[in-house]
Formats: sequence, C-alpha cells, structure tokens
Amino acid sequence: MRWLTGLIVVLGCLWGGYWFVGKRGFETAARGGFETLRASGKLATYSGLEVHGFPNRFDLTVTEPRFADPATGFAWQAPFLQILSLSYKPWHLIAAFPTEQRLALPPESMVIRAAKLQASVISKPQSLLPLDRLTLVGEALEIMGDSGWTVKAQAVQFATRLDESRTDWHELGLNLSNLIPDARLMALFDGVLPAQVEMIRVDAHLGFTAPIDRMAVATQPQIAALELDDLRVDWGTMHVTAKGRMIADAAGFAEGDLVLRLENWRAVLDVAEAIGLLPPDQRKPWEQAAQFLATQSDGVETIELPLQFKNGLTRLGPFSVGTAPRLR
Repeated sequence: MRWLTGLIVVLGCLWGGYWFVGKRGFETAARGGFETLRASGKLATYSGLEVHGFPNRFDLTVTEPRFADPATGFAWQAPFLQILSLSYKPWHLIAAFPTEQRLALPPESMVIRAAKLQASVISKPQSLLPLDRLTLVGEALEIMGDSGWTVKAQAVQFATRLDESRTDWHELGLNLSNLIPDARLMALFDGVLPAQVEMIRVDAHLGFTAPIDRMAVATQPQIAALELDDLRVDWGTMHVTAKGRMIADAAGFAEGDLVLRLENWRAVLDVAEAIGLLPPDQRKPWEQAAQFLATQSDGVETIELPLQFKNGLTRLGPFSVGTAPRLR
C-alpha cells in the first residue's frame, strides 16, 4: 500500500510538473503569435493574457484582443477571447467568442452579436500543426453595419476538413438557416419575396496555394481553385442551385464553368422587375426566351444556365453578362 501511495504521489507530481510546463508553453506560444503578427506589419494587441485550468485543461483567456491589417483594412476586436484545450490533447482547440464583437471588412465596419459563437480547431499532431478540421457554430446571430443595415440568422454552421487525397485541399460546408436580410433590401423587393430566407447551403472543395498550418502568417495561403459541389438557396418560391469548377487566374479572377439552375424561374423575373433590373415592358421577351429554355418536372419549371468565366468576364453562351467573380 505504501508503494502504491508513493507511486500515485510521484505520478501526481510528474503530471503537475507537465501542466505547469505546458502552461508556460501555451502562454509563450500565444504571446509569440501576437509578436509574429506585429513583425509581419499587422496590428496585434491585448491588455491581458492568462492560462488556467489545472490540472486537466489549458484555458487561455486573452483580454481586449485587437487585430488589424493596414494593407487590407481587415480588423477585429472583442472584450475577450477564450481558447480552451485538454492538457493531454493540445492540438485540439476550442475558441469561445463573446456575445458581441466588432469586425471591419472593407468598405464597412460591423458589430456581430450572437447568443452562442464557438469554434473547434483540430490540427494534426505534427511539428507544423497542419489544420485537419475546423468547425464554427453560431446561434441567434445578428450583424449590424455602421451604415445602419442589419442581418439576422437563426443558426449558422461552418466546417472544413482536410482532403488528404490532394495537396493543400480542404472540404468545406456552410449552412445558414432562417436568414433575415436587412429591411431596406426587402423594401426593394416590394413583397415579391418573403422576409426570411429559409436556407443557404454550400458544399465545396478548396485548393490553396500553401498549407494552412502554424506558418500560415508567413506563407499567406490563398485560394487557387474551387470545386463547387452544391450551392442551394431556398427563398420563398425561388430555388437556386449551382455547381461548377474554377481556378484562379493570374489576376485572381475565376476561370472555369458553372451551371446555374433556377427552379420556379418566374419568381426570379418577379424579383428583377421589382428592383428595377427588368423594365415591365421588357418582361414578355424574357419570359418567351425563358420558356424556350425551360424544362418541367413534377410541375416545376426549371432553367439551367451554363456560365463560363474567362479573361475576367462572365459569359452566357456568346454574351458577356458581367465581371467574373474573384477567388483571391
């Protein structure tokens, strides 16, 4: 019994020593992250940084963190940020965000409020800590722009997973449910669409120019290719889906093909007419053209539009219909 008691005491001392060494390493890594950002020309400050959670967790709390990139105009700040990890699994991090934070994305700043906003980040237990999986969940989300607009969503789920069959590729999924656009936008639709978007779903694969790991601040991975497996928007009677494959050209514009599928396409014309894109006296020719292209299944009229992105332009057949989207 004395031998067993002694063994337990020794193991407890060893574990306690490991925790305090790990605590110091956690703090050093966090402070080093801020220093790395500052060295790369970013603004990165905080008023306090502490690690608690003995004996089984490393709970990092950063008080008043603030990040900004003068080159892009991106900025983020919050009252606090918590990053939690089990002491025996330090490559799995959970980030807990406050109920309110501020984000700047050119050309406007915004306040983000949420009843719950958490992220889970799992890296591979390797020296460079390459990203394996990331999950972000939010509930009762509200985003308010400084110019007065407001967008709400009942729930958001975002997740990525490393695609190990290809170098620097990740699988991505996004689900937004019960999205409420800004009232000023809805006023433009003049009642054609309901005030709530039932669902927005995206399933895709992204290829990057560099690995997403602990060296990402220096390598700055950018999107090199996009495989859009499924995009779906359900908004009232209007249903839009899209699939396609694109790569980023030298200027960062998408180059490739996309098939846009419109179910109940008459609702799309209703929207275009309501917001002034389609004058009432021009609707009939568009309807006739759409009817020529439309197919019908189970009473639903559908149009498929093959779009091509090339040389910075979006083309529908021989016609240029606008600028190609940017991938980076």
